[in-house]
Amino acid sequence: MQSKNNKLGYIFIIIAMLIWGSVGIFARFIPETSQVIVFYRVLFAFISLLLISVYKKDLKFDLKGNSMLLILAMGITLALNWIFFFKAIKTTTIASATLSYYASPIILTILSVLFLKEELTKKGIIALALGFIGITIMLLGGRNNELASAQLYGVGYGLIAATCYALFALTNKLISNLSAQYLTLLQTGIACAILLPFITNYQLPSLKSLLLLFVMGIMHTALGLILYIKGLRISKVQDVGALSYLDPVSAIFFAMIIFGEIPTVTTLIGGGLILSGSYIVVSK
Repeated sequence: MQSKNNKLGYIFIIIAMLIWGSVGIFARFIPETSQVIVFYRVLFAFISLLLISVYKKDLKFDLKGNSMLLILAMGITLALNWIFFFKAIKTTTIASATLSYYASPIILTILSVLFLKEELTKKGIIALALGFIGITIMLLGGRNNELASAQLYGVGYGLIAATCYALFALTNKLISNLSAQYLTLLQTGIACAILLPFITNYQLPSLKSLLLLFVMGIMHTALGLILYIKGLRISKVQDVGALSYLDPVSAIFFAMIIFGEIPTVTTLIGGGLILSGSYIVVSK
């Protein structure tokens, strides 16, 4: 019987996935490039968390040794994750880019077995398999989607992004002596520094865009990351990998509600498989 802590961890992860699933709704109303959107959402998250830390008098930059190296790795992988994901979308089809990116739960599960010595359970394998099959059906159902050689580069970028995401989750699991809020502050600060060179030639976004980016920074970045880290610390990594499939499923349903984009039969079948996999995780 799973502990209350595990259930609470699953709740945190599910809420984070639902939050992240709505990010596309906001991004659609922002007429800026991907790197500009990513930079400002990270910047606003960093500023808000910095102000909270100053107010609470909770700033303590005295990290040493492995912790500082891990946090640096988190910030770098967080930034690279978004950079390569958007690069994949610009290089190949959205379906190919997203499918390759959602190899991340598989990579994360493998890394958890190798480095965290987690036992790969049968239910965990089934949940991951259902999620991956569901994503495949949703993206490729009813289409002849053979990749041309040029598109393979886009898939490669997607797999790099997936690996960065898996490494980000893994390194977060290795640090438990810092609060999720403080850890997110450090991660977003490092990500800002990494992303800054990519937006130096762009003008300041409009006021409307800045307001939407502010919401994305507070809700989708700061709050989403804090909930994700809290959930990750008290959940098995392979379970978090399976639950992460709720992100694209929720994105589809948010688009249906807000923009009236009715999902196809294959989308509903794939979404049902993903939800089934997630149910296996939280009910075992």
